Amino acid sequence: MQTTMLNTNYIFIALFLFSIKLSFAQIPINEYRKEIENLKTDNDFQIYWDNLNKIDQEILVTLDDSKKSDSLSIDNMIRTALVFEIHGEKAYKPNNVVPILNMSHNSNGNSQIAFWSIIKKCAKIGGIIENFGGKYPAYQLEGIGLTFYHYSFLNQESKYPKLIKKMDSLTNNKVVMNLNNAFEQQKKSYKLKEIEVLNEWYIQPFTNLKEKDKFAFIIMSDNEVYLKKFNNVQKLSLIKKENKSKIYRIENEPFGWTYEYGNDGSLCLKDENENKLIQYTKYK
Repeated sequence: MQTTMLNTNYIFIALFLFSIKLSFAQIPINEYRKEIENLKTDNDFQIYWDNLNKIDQEILVTLDDSKKSDSLSIDNMIRTALVFEIHGEKAYKPNNVVPILNMSHNSNGNSQIAFWSIIKKCAKIGGIIENFGGKYPAYQLEGIGLTFYHYSFLNQESKYPKLIKKMDSLTNNKVVMNLNNAFEQQKKSYKLKEIEVLNEWYIQPFTNLKEKDKFAFIIMSDNEVYLKKFNNVQKLSLIKKENKSKIYRIENEPFGWTYEYGNDGSLCLKDENENKLIQYTKYK
């Protein structure tokens, strides 16, 4: 058994090095599937989870290249999803924080939505995930809000039921496929070039909190408008044109929220009922 697990660890590391070196190649899902199928005992599962945790804590969080970190993050999420797909809930114990680390260290909205069903399974089983960063679903919804809109749900518990319902409506059992699709879509976005900055504003997670960092609306080489935040871009869909503004929605966002972009360069975030959430300040 010891030799088998050493070989498994060696293969695990080799596959990791392969994926980080070729961050724009395909994720080797079939290889991961075979590797995970060979896990039989509780000790096997624990070693595998420990390896995923080490990759997250010792490698992923130290990367300063968002392309590599995002690729590695989705890679880890796919491995976690495969464990649940192949072995079911028996492979997960309540003191396992790997799934929540998968989600919290990921900045790709499509992959977070795809991973939501895994988070639900972990929450049902219970344990430390319920209190990691706040009782479920506080920490998880906060991650979704910050990823898509850099909007914080802190002290807004009354919104949780509606937000959970919206997330649940997007959930299905094709987690691995959806994660891989998110990875492939991400690769396409990395090939685009920035053409023009339309306007820039300060990031504001709350109405009364203006951070030093900025985000922007930009035009990319596919002639589409994107939201750029740090080194990440999210495609914007034009919902409608009004006399003095345009209404945009982030592609595939889960809540039905929109941006109202004024002809004068103003910008506000609105919820699904068109209530104003944030009036942004132009970046100077």
